This record gives sequence, structure tokens and C-alpha cells, in this order.
Amino acid sequence: MSSGTKVANQDQQARSATRPQRPAPPGPLKPTRARRRPALIALGLALVALSVLASVYVTSSQGKTVEALAVNKEISRGTEIAPSDIAVVELPSGLSLISSIPADQLEQIKGMVAATDLKEGQLLASDSVVPELAPPSGQSIVGVALAPNQMPTSALQAGDAVRVVETPAVGGEPPAEAPFSIAATVVRVDGGGALGDQIVVDVQVASNNAAALAARAATGRVALVIDAVGAG
Repeated sequence: MSSGTKVANQDQQARSATRPQRPAPPGPLKPTRARRRPALIALGLALVALSVLASVYVTSSQGKTVEALAVNKEISRGTEIAPSDIAVVELPSGLSLISSIPADQLEQIKGMVAATDLKEGQLLASDSVVPELAPPSGQSIVGVALAPNQMPTSALQAGDAVRVVETPAVGGEPPAEAPFSIAATVVRVDGGGALGDQIVVDVQVASNNAAALAARAATGRVALVIDAVGAG
């Protein structure tokens, strides 16, 4: 081998040694196995079970009906309800009938009166009939507006036995004799705030005392006393 050839080979080998080596191609990726989470599996099974139960309930409830009472003609407020005024109707059990009167209570509403005007075909609700309209004969209802300092702090309820007492003018002397008072029964309490901090109390009194109470209540010079709770 000539010296020129030997030098050329040595140069080629030197260039090959300094040339960057190409990285080997990556091998095939190993498949990864998905991890199963027990909590998610349990949740999925629970949802499936709930779906099955819901389907069973809907299927079993289809076709079921309940019997309720309905009005078969118009009845005016205060009119006594006769059996011929009421019809039994069948309704899907899925409807909300909480306030409706079931058909098996037909006997219990005989002799009651309509609390409001009833239309033909209307379902008979539990608050649609009452034994008698308020006030009964010989009684009247008077509204009395009271400030917090004119009544006890105890909550008033319908049926409470009370007295409405006439009071002196602001800054005046108390009466030497027993003040004028009227016995009454609480019918309704309205604390809606329409009169500021005043509360309107509807009380039922004897009709011959209604005018006197209304006149005194209009002056604002009255106070309410509770005599018995729920005794009216």
C-alpha cells in the first residue's frame, strides 16, 4: 500500500470517528393496561339499578287511578252542598291530590256549605267546604290595627279569646273606673306590613258590639288583652 493511500484511509477513519452517530429507532411501544377504579364501577352499577327501579315504578303505576270528589254544577258561596251536587271522578294516581277530598269522604261533607263559588267540574278541595260561613248569625268581624305596644308579644292565633280595651290618649291619665272593653275571638292575624309596624287582627264579636268596637279601633286608642289561648 502506498503512503498516499494509507494517509487517505486514515483521514476517512478520522472523519468517521468525529461524525455524530444516528440514534437507533425506538422500539414498538408496549400496550398499557387501563386501570379499573372500583368506585367508578360501583357508581355505574348503582345508576343502572336506579334506572331499572324507576322503569319498574313507572310501568307499575301506569293505568292506576284514584277516586276524588268533583262538583257537577255551579254552587254559590254559602250554599249548602247536597249529595246530588257532587260526583265521583277517577283521576290518574300520578296527579297531586293532597288537597282534594277522596271519594270515600262523601258522607262527611253532607250539610256543609261552599266556602267560595264552585264551578262545574271543579275538584272539591278540603278548604272548599266549611260547616258554616264566618261570621255565624249574631256575630260580626271587626279589623283592629295594633302597634307592637298595644298587644302582647305572644303570637296570636285564630281561636284565641281576647278583650279589646279602650285606652286613654297619649300622656293622659288612666281612667278612674274600669275601662270600656269588648270580649272577642281572634279570627285572623295579618302581619304583612301594609301598615308599617302595625298588625291587623280580625276579631269576631257579638253583632251588637261591632259598631262600638269599630269606632274605638278607628281612633287607635285600644289595646288587646289575651284571656285564653285557643279557647274561642
